[in-house]
Amino acid sequence: DVEKRKKSVISLENLRKFVGQPPHTSDHLFPNGMPPGVVMGLAWTHLGGKTLFVEVRGQVDSSFCDAPTASPGAAAGDDAAGPGGEPSEDRPPGEEGGEGGGGGNQQRSPGGSGARLKVTGKLGKVMGESSDIALTYARLFLREVSPPNSFLDEARMHMNMPEGATPKDGPSAGVTMTSALLSLALGAPVRQGLAMTGELTLTGKVLRVGGIKEKAIAARRENVGMIVLPMSNQADYLEIKPHLRAGLTAHFVDHFDDVYRLAFADSGAPMLHGSRGSEVVTVVTPADEAAPVPITLPPRAAGSPEALPATATAAA
Repeated sequence: DVEKRKKSVISLENLRKFVGQPPHTSDHLFPNGMPPGVVMGLAWTHLGGKTLFVEVRGQVDSSFCDAPTASPGAAAGDDAAGPGGEPSEDRPPGEEGGEGGGGGNQQRSPGGSGARLKVTGKLGKVMGESSDIALTYARLFLREVSPPNSFLDEARMHMNMPEGATPKDGPSAGVTMTSALLSLALGAPVRQGLAMTGELTLTGKVLRVGGIKEKAIAARRENVGMIVLPMSNQADYLEIKPHLRAGLTAHFVDHFDDVYRLAFADSGAPMLHGSRGSEVVTVVTPADEAAPVPITLPPRAAGSPEALPATATAAA
């Protein structure tokens, strides 16, 4: 019977025939590059990490614009969580948050003459407050890097976080929302292959968030090469085994000045002179960290029935 069995060769071409369709599809909405105003965020969910985008459009006159003179685009957000495999709230253990729920179709004008920001995406209370902080800080920051640019003070803007049926909450979308608004106002895209997470204060401080391991794994799954994380999460990141963060470059910051510099490097956006934060800490994990590492074993006594070869292989 064994001789009559048909031999099968499994390859990438026929793998789906044996194991079925892949269970995971990419969350990357912009495989060919993010336009101005779009920033990739990182979210924690009950089923693991996830990358999320937020789109922001804006108008000063009567029509929406994609690449402004003082400029509109699309923005990116961070965190989510949901029931039954869907993210339901982006507040992992150790991350503070408020009540979830509201957040859709709300209009708020946190300052400025005619500017107005509408936020949708089934956001909770904490995430809705993060959008207010993001707009206030983005306005002040824009006056520092580009004083003539008054887009954020005049435009009517709409920030949306896709997957509207999925509830989202938590403060860690702060740096992402702010970067998206600045990208929109400056008409400059953020660096490709970049994702970020971190709570932002009104003074530009970047605070600790939760779910770092899950977020790092999500970034690696989506082939993101660079992530920006809060300085106070450095220990959490280093606890992740090297093979789980192989190929990632993580930058740890404690002020938005450095988030901006990393996100808009080589984009043509105006740069600040210096930083109000601590020195950026960068951790590079080579892609080959996931490869087996050869080790040398001590020699066994001659004639031993359990003698092993002089070398073996162990997983990193």
